[in-house]
Amino acid sequence: MIFEHELPQGSKLYFDKSAKLKRDTESLAVQILYENDYKEIATPTFSFLSHQDDFSNRDMIRLSGEDNHQIVLRYDSTVDAMRIITKRIARSTNHKKWFYIQPVYGYPTTELNQIGVEFLDSQSLAPVMCLSVLLLKEFGLKPFLQICNQKIPLLCTQHLDINIESFISQDYSALGKKADFLSTLASVHSQQDLEKCLDCMPQFLRKELESLLECASFCVYENTIFSPLFYAPGGYYEDLFYRAFIGNEVLVIGGRYVISQTPSCGFAIYTDNVVAKLLEGV
Repeated sequence: MIFEHELPQGSKLYFDKSAKLKRDTESLAVQILYENDYKEIATPTFSFLSHQDDFSNRDMIRLSGEDNHQIVLRYDSTVDAMRIITKRIARSTNHKKWFYIQPVYGYPTTELNQIGVEFLDSQSLAPVMCLSVLLLKEFGLKPFLQICNQKIPLLCTQHLDINIESFISQDYSALGKKADFLSTLASVHSQQDLEKCLDCMPQFLRKELESLLECASFCVYENTIFSPLFYAPGGYYEDLFYRAFIGNEVLVIGGRYVISQTPSCGFAIYTDNVVAKLLEGV
């Protein structure tokens, strides 16, 4: 029996104070993004399955469209936005900075509200990361900012006899037994920690560790944490990336990526988590 007050699991309801917080948060983001020369795009709710990068993803909600084409509800705004910008509207504009405010959907009834930002043909993550930190500050939140580089664990697996699973599980004690420098990197948390250990790192890691420091030099934020050995499988952030979080709630994820043969940088603000933290008075 389904009671009249029940909602499908994973769906979202905003009313009164929470609805106002959501609207105010989105309005403030729009204002700041326009001030930073970003333009808005709203992508279709429905996409062709053949346009998705990962056909095996079982979390997509699939439908049959016209002429029996396989259709999915918008599962990832970045993939769709990048495809549309580079393949469709590029013929009428060469603008590189775009944002969107819209939900994405996952099977069976998950709805996630996001504020997404994409900077096409951008090689430097720092300006994008600084912008997301500015937005969070303007929202009245001071989360931890964790900066990582996916290439560091991958390079270690290539040069050492280490399985990537050890990085995914964060088994740093086992990693330290493979090489002393991994123990050193596991203890890195601040910019100063990273600067001190840079000279004793193997040559194959120098460039990627210096990339982490470059982010810090452009974005000064007191709650920054460096995690050079952190690895998150899946997704399209295969280079520098970062997360902003309070407790167990992730508020922002961003990084460098290549989609539609276009190197870019971007981030997603998880609006639902931001509003939840604002309601808690964090």
